[in-house]
Amino acid sequence: MASEHVELTIVLIFTIGFTLAGIFGYFAHRLKFSPLLGYLLAGYLIGPYSPGFVANIKISEQLAEIGVILMMFGVGLHFRIEDLLNVRKIAIPGAIGQTAVSTLLGTFLMYVTGWPIEAGVIIGLSVGVASTVILVRMLSENHLLHTVKGHIAIGWLLVEDLITVVVLLFIPLMENFTHGQAPTYLELFFSFLKMTSKFVLLITFMFTIGQKIISYFIASVVSIHSHELFTVTILAITFVVATGSSLIFGTSIALGSFIAGMIMGQTQVKNKISANALPLKNAFLVLFFLSMGMLFDIKTIYYHSALFLGLLAIILIVKPVTAYMIARLLNHSKETALVLAIALGQIGEFSFILVEEAPKLHLIPEAGYDIVVACAIISIAINPFLFKFLFNKKRYVRKKKEVSFIN
Repeated sequence: MASEHVELTIVLIFTIGFTLAGIFGYFAHRLKFSPLLGYLLAGYLIGPYSPGFVANIKISEQLAEIGVILMMFGVGLHFRIEDLLNVRKIAIPGAIGQTAVSTLLGTFLMYVTGWPIEAGVIIGLSVGVASTVILVRMLSENHLLHTVKGHIAIGWLLVEDLITVVVLLFIPLMENFTHGQAPTYLELFFSFLKMTSKFVLLITFMFTIGQKIISYFIASVVSIHSHELFTVTILAITFVVATGSSLIFGTSIALGSFIAGMIMGQTQVKNKISANALPLKNAFLVLFFLSMGMLFDIKTIYYHSALFLGLLAIILIVKPVTAYMIARLLNHSKETALVLAIALGQIGEFSFILVEEAPKLHLIPEAGYDIVVACAIISIAINPFLFKFLFNKKRYVRKKKEVSFIN
């Protein structure tokens, strides 16, 4: 009977969750918000912290883990080093500088409000990285995706993605600082050396022997001309690499799935992989945000309102101002700097991944997760309107100048 109850719960989560996600996502889109906002709200409504139908929180966490794997696979699949190299002169120093400022301020804010330093670092980093999904959507809607400004913004976020990947690699090291038992410098050095060595071995194996094995299996399945088998093979490879990376090399599952995506992105059938994986990736993107909404407790914001407002100010004010100043210092136009500033004034999926991984190692309290989700909800809601306001104003100024010139 217990298994039947679990199965029923999963069915209800999918049935009610996806139905509400579709409804709220539709209305969010019609109201010019991001559909992600609708997915988060739908998840909250079926979660344990809202009245009505209550989803099993353990199942919600497991579904979120699956969503992370598919999302990170998609990021790795579309990660192109060429996109970064083309705008490296602004993207690399800009992303590192802006993330560093946000992280330092976030850490300081957390520390002075009584939170442990490791929690401050993780949450500071989580508010320092922007959402690729939100950024691409905003650039596309404003016809900027294939412009120089769009390429710079995408390159900037690629660097932030890499920073997140590095953080995911070394998050286990930070567990040593919990419970008041900080390691010695020598212990920390050897732990760092051990983790780095494992990562180097993983990368060396996966991009040599592993890549050949994966390419062979994919080529064999492609020759059969079965779409179903091809999709199953892609999923199997992703989950095997993600799980194997965690069990054998001690990395996070999210990092392993990112590596799996990168390897498959270098095969000759990358476009076919992308086309077959896209529906699944979109479905699990919705599932991921649903799960994040399910785990969100809005009461936390009341008990930590000062911290919440401080972190929100970092996202909406400090990050944009820092990005604008860096772009201007690197001799880019005011318009390019303004696009970057507004584009980066939000957080999303990578922030969730960081605060979703950290509690497993007891690095942040559960309240930290709720605060980051609340910040994401507000920044996701505001960001599209800032973009619209900016470009509607610029169009008005441009038209006014044209009229003045004609007269």
